[in-house]
Amino acid sequence: MSAPPRIAFAIETTLGNAVFLQNLKSAMAARTDITPVWLPIDEHADDLWEGLPLVRSRLSLRGGLRTRSALNQALAQAPVQAAVVHTQRMAHLAHDFMGRVPSVVSTDATPSGLEDYLRYYGLRSQHGGWVGKAKNALHRRTYSIAKGMLSFSEFTKRSLVEEYGVPRARVHVVWPSVDTRLWRPAPERKAQDGVVRLLFVGGDLGRKGGHLLLRWARETRLRNWRLDLVTSDTFEAPPGVRVHTGVRPNSPELIGLAQAADLFVLPTMADMSSWAIAEAKAAGLAVVATPVGGVGELVRDGVDGRLVTAGDYPALARALDSLVSSPDTLRTMGHEARRMAEERMDLHATCDQMLAFIRGVTGV
Repeated sequence: MSAPPRIAFAIETTLGNAVFLQNLKSAMAARTDITPVWLPIDEHADDLWEGLPLVRSRLSLRGGLRTRSALNQALAQAPVQAAVVHTQRMAHLAHDFMGRVPSVVSTDATPSGLEDYLRYYGLRSQHGGWVGKAKNALHRRTYSIAKGMLSFSEFTKRSLVEEYGVPRARVHVVWPSVDTRLWRPAPERKAQDGVVRLLFVGGDLGRKGGHLLLRWARETRLRNWRLDLVTSDTFEAPPGVRVHTGVRPNSPELIGLAQAADLFVLPTMADMSSWAIAEAKAAGLAVVATPVGGVGELVRDGVDGRLVTAGDYPALARALDSLVSSPDTLRTMGHEARRMAEERMDLHATCDQMLAFIRGVTGV
């Protein structure tokens, strides 16, 4: 019997990508049909690239160099039959490796899809001038060398196909997914005191819309609620709001907060996908979010939550007031949220599908 193929996973560990890596490791821990080779690419590391003046100031450049080095080192140690690189900026300097080892690139956003991010932070478009054209050509080249693409949303798949010329059959959508056995409803954790508990999870409080949620907390006339904010910022919270910092992904503390809540709120201003929404839905929470990027695909308006226009505070306030005043609606939406998580966001099911796609396009 031949040995299972070795598949290298070079994954950057910034922001939500760290959750992606952690979840993949968990899902593949017991598999015997492949041998995963984990290559986490840290944003900051004590290595050669961090010490070079022209490299250390450019995140994409040093990330690409680290990825190329990690992939080649893995290949030097033992044969590698296939590779997955997350994201495309990590793959730009690995074209030579990808030419020798069939590779898949995964991403939650194309450069075109990141325009909302740039506008939010007051940055210029990357599409203008000769620099924009050069970047566009580089992305097209990386996508064309890859045997296939993993996209975290239909939104990003459309961009890959329509704007960058990737054949539709070479793109597989894998939604943000979680271990639905770990992230599950726990009715015993919910307080029976008539108080509706809201939960927000977002490191970047401003971009994730946390300030709009705090405005609602200060202005609403309702009193039968409590809000838990999980973020990286520290500040003096208004009455009824508790701020949690330093909470780790998939930690008992984070899962416990979700299981005790009734409503998850993420009025994000700019996003591509959301593991936090997948976690909340698996925990049986109704969700209020905005339809930016691929986020709107994760919530069915009026079924398992509400979608409001990004930045529209009056619409957000109306939705929150209405849902906080309707515990029965929240429970019904929560049941539908859990059902959708089991059907579309289960980590082990999506991992099976993803690996089948990877093996199919790389031929291993």
